[in-house]
Amino acid sequence: MKFLLNIILLSFLCVFFAGCSEHSSQKKGNQRNVTEQLNKLGQLQLEEYRHSSYYRVLEEIPKHIKQVENLSVFRGDSNAPFSAQLVPLQTYGKTGEYYLTKVEWLTVDDKRRVIIADRGSNYALTLHVFNDDGTYRTPLGRPGRGPGEYLEPFFLQGNVGRVYLYDVTGMRINAYNIDDYSIFKTSPEERWDIRNEKDIQGFRLGGMKVRNDGKILVEFYKPSLNEVSSRSKSTYLLMDLDGNSLDFKPFTFYGNLRIVTEKNYPFPNIFPIGRTLTAMSSEGELFAANTQEFLIKKYNPNGIYQSAFYYPIEGSSLDFEEFLKSGRKFGPSIPKIDEVKKAFKDIDEELPKTSPVIDKLMVDDENRIWVAVPIGAKSNIYEWWILNSSGKLLAKLLLPRDQPIYDIKNGYLYSKKVDEETGAEYVVKYRLELTEN
Repeated sequence: MKFLLNIILLSFLCVFFAGCSEHSSQKKGNQRNVTEQLNKLGQLQLEEYRHSSYYRVLEEIPKHIKQVENLSVFRGDSNAPFSAQLVPLQTYGKTGEYYLTKVEWLTVDDKRRVIIADRGSNYALTLHVFNDDGTYRTPLGRPGRGPGEYLEPFFLQGNVGRVYLYDVTGMRINAYNIDDYSIFKTSPEERWDIRNEKDIQGFRLGGMKVRNDGKILVEFYKPSLNEVSSRSKSTYLLMDLDGNSLDFKPFTFYGNLRIVTEKNYPFPNIFPIGRTLTAMSSEGELFAANTQEFLIKKYNPNGIYQSAFYYPIEGSSLDFEEFLKSGRKFGPSIPKIDEVKKAFKDIDEELPKTSPVIDKLMVDDENRIWVAVPIGAKSNIYEWWILNSSGKLLAKLLLPRDQPIYDIKNGYLYSKKVDEETGAEYVVKYRLELTEN
């Protein structure tokens, strides 16, 4: 369980926003839009943005990037043709019948209802369905081990007329009908034929995504129990709801670096630099990127590589002392510089010289690609680059790092806020407006 939470919940990177001084004349329109958005975030964050180091636009494309097949290259200082604004329209769980405590995940189903995973004061997760207008509708299932019940629901998502989740403790997928939110099917992992695949022997389920055709892309990860530092390893496969393996080329990638020392074994520190980010469109296309480069590769629904696009930018020089003092969570303790250097040596990787350039990767229901670039003195602001399906920049949007994007569907973005008086969290639905610059 601890290993799964490490892979799913621990993410951290430090990056910087745009440009070199010689390109400033091309960025006045974008800079004005950025300043307006930051003014809405607050004066403190505006000052952090103004005084932070920005990422650097590369003059030459690295040799290994040039060798990527079917590659499209965009300018690192590209101007966004649109401005992005979020207009708040509706809240969920702030007032009314059911008050939320701590929002963990949410999804929007095909009837535009919002299903929210809320962690109560007793730390138990419960699921709740809200109507589009913010009124409370019904709980979804309940905690337990019986049909339609769950103990630790993860990977909540709505698609093809159902709501899906994976119960980590029960090791099964639950699928619910959205007409009345009754249980449609429970699929125990122990019965899955895909579990016989040689590529995932000894692996655990670490994620899943239900496609528009009802097929499920599943991520299996290998928990590393080595007494030396290593990277986590994951493999993607495709199956149906019954767990039958479908035609898909296995896709394997490496995640966070586990820094093992005599003091922290078997609960190592997590060092997130150099991990692979993945996202999938509702049509089944898979996108993957390493956090150190703005290079995003695209795979078709059968897992076959198709193309890639690249923005020639990189993070500023990496100051390990400042990085380790940034206040981010590394696990049980903050690793020492010597321990980090030894860990990279153990896995035969060069010590990173620059800060990561991207932190999160998403694809919305219109196949737009969302890439999060952390900025600010402590990387506490995300500049979301909104790209079309070919990688061309459309707009940029600034949000606090602690205001996650849970879902983008039907032209709306769903996030959460904190009630300053009570400390309780609630969900906000925004209309996404793109206006031409």
